[in-house]
Amino acid sequence: MKLFLSICITILFSNCVVLSTAEQANVSQTENSSTNEPVVSVTETQFNWEELTEGIEHCSFFDETSHSRCNAVKINLDTPNINLISSKPVEEVTDGGTSVFKAETTKKFAQRNGTIVAVNATPFNYPSGRASKKRTIAGVYAINSKILAPIAGRYAALVFAADNKEKLTASILDSQNDFEPDSTTRFAFGGFWTLLKDGRIIMFKSQQKEPRTAAGILDNGKTLILLAIDKSGGTSKGATFNETSSILLRLGATEAIMLDGGSSSSLVINGKQISKTFPHVEVALSFGFLFKD
Repeated sequence: MKLFLSICITILFSNCVVLSTAEQANVSQTENSSTNEPVVSVTETQFNWEELTEGIEHCSFFDETSHSRCNAVKINLDTPNINLISSKPVEEVTDGGTSVFKAETTKKFAQRNGTIVAVNATPFNYPSGRASKKRTIAGVYAINSKILAPIAGRYAALVFAADNKEKLTASILDSQNDFEPDSTTRFAFGGFWTLLKDGRIIMFKSQQKEPRTAAGILDNGKTLILLAIDKSGGTSKGATFNETSSILLRLGATEAIMLDGGSSSSLVINGKQISKTFPHVEVALSFGFLFKD
């Protein structure tokens, strides 16, 4: 019986990738060997977008190149009354300190807040061990002008700013060192590396295939694409960095960033878990969209 349980546990967690800070540094040295060479041709794909609500569309498809099941959500940030929310720390620290978050699945975050769509965001650490409910962010996190987690310069960031009518615009910084919040800043989420720049794929040498969560932008930052790529048994193989970039380019993105992946990777629509990678771990930080009352 003990042997049977051991085998089951091994299979269950074989696809999980939740990285400590030290492990992230090792990944960055192997995966972040990039060049700015353009990709000459991109496979044409037909995407059947279905409206979830005004300004938000969803499509589910199988990507033949990576042999993976994918789900994407496209959000028009110009949509009236659309609202972006994110996880809040239970211990808020500023001035370069690290805030502490309560562990929570993206699904729980989405259901608790009533979001239309939600994804996991920034990589995280276990400051008190994996059995603890405490999480800290491995990269920048900011709300308005308040920075709640230290900058990780080697990683990129997804930033949301607002105009004088509170209409959001998204942008991607190649390095979190370039993040300087001002009066227009609403949110900044750290991720891993930039995948697309000016419509070009940034090439990575690594061929490791994993579950992926990524974000792309187009229309000068007025449209956001959230992408989740599954890795589940023999039906969905996961994707490399380059395969993820290619999918986002075909979806129409001109800029893109890799968010936390592995068993953190999660896309939730109307409270339902859409991405099929299992298990979905309790992460530090999720964000999502809903409409203001």
